[in-house]
Amino acid sequence: MKLPPSTTNPAIAFSLFLLLFSAACKKNTAIVSTKVSSSVAGDSLVIKDAGITVKTGILPPVTQKTFIPNGDSSVAEFQVIASKLILLRRMDFSAPSLISSSRISSIYDYKILNDTGMMTYFIDRYLQPGSGADLIMDIFYKNVNKINSGSVAQVSLTGISYVSSEDNMEHYITLSKPVKTDPMCLVRNKPGILFQNPSGSVLGNGFKEIIQVKLTGDFRWTLIDLPLSISASHDYNGSVSKCKLAVKNENEVLETESDSIYVPSESTGKTVIHFSKAFQHAAGDTEILKIYAPVSGTLVSLISTMNPYNALVWKDALGTKINGQQNDRFFKEITNFSSFYYEE
Repeated sequence: MKLPPSTTNPAIAFSLFLLLFSAACKKNTAIVSTKVSSSVAGDSLVIKDAGITVKTGILPPVTQKTFIPNGDSSVAEFQVIASKLILLRRMDFSAPSLISSSRISSIYDYKILNDTGMMTYFIDRYLQPGSGADLIMDIFYKNVNKINSGSVAQVSLTGISYVSSEDNMEHYITLSKPVKTDPMCLVRNKPGILFQNPSGSVLGNGFKEIIQVKLTGDFRWTLIDLPLSISASHDYNGSVSKCKLAVKNENEVLETESDSIYVPSESTGKTVIHFSKAFQHAAGDTEILKIYAPVSGTLVSLISTMNPYNALVWKDALGTKINGQQNDRFFKEITNFSSFYYEE
């Protein structure tokens, strides 16, 4: 294929090239299965012989590796970058049965169903050297039930085809290592856990309220283990004596089991509150857990957070227990912190 002389307007020359390239592509119907070398680095896959780089990511409002409550979808991104002129023809994605369908709205207005475990998109987009196709995929999940709650699902790019300007043949590449979206964990509902400043109440034994934890959610859920990290700020002489923390909800002192915590001045202490009778959050309600400790010092500043996440344990509305390993991987909710200040 010959290009017009260099004296021709570059824009016209490239348009003519695309026109001729397109015509040649339409005439060619053969698909060649091409074996190519590829390498994976982080979230990127490079198909060396084809001059193609595929990157995957995830977009807001869903953060990476998160819980997906019933009825929600996630958003992923596939970016294909070419080092030479190609027609990006087709992309094949595999997905587990937990994923019902997907949609790349810039290509189709309708959803591609995941009836067979494979979803195929015909892209038909020209990529100039150094340019890319940014494909945003909405991923839709099946309803969460007792069988699939707590299961993990992700979409994988397994194959790609392109037409090269060098031979006008459609080359199909089966990826030896699929390019995967971030995994998502399906749950019936997510818990609302928010740390906030205490009200200043004091128990009869002198324990001061140092933390409030607000529990919310449209569905019922159960709190089993709540990890706490309490830090005594620098430049203050306050500390928390070695103790077992006391927890109240309204006027009831909750039965808990936990290791003693000790927070020296200008240091940090950690513990996990295990609720002997798992605390039940009522659907649609707001509960406040008030946490008390013996505090010493004339000028005290304590900052408390939920940490580490691998010690958090809860159950969703279906009764599925979400353990510490799952929470460490998927719990990305904002829980804020609680600030306690005291001066004699």
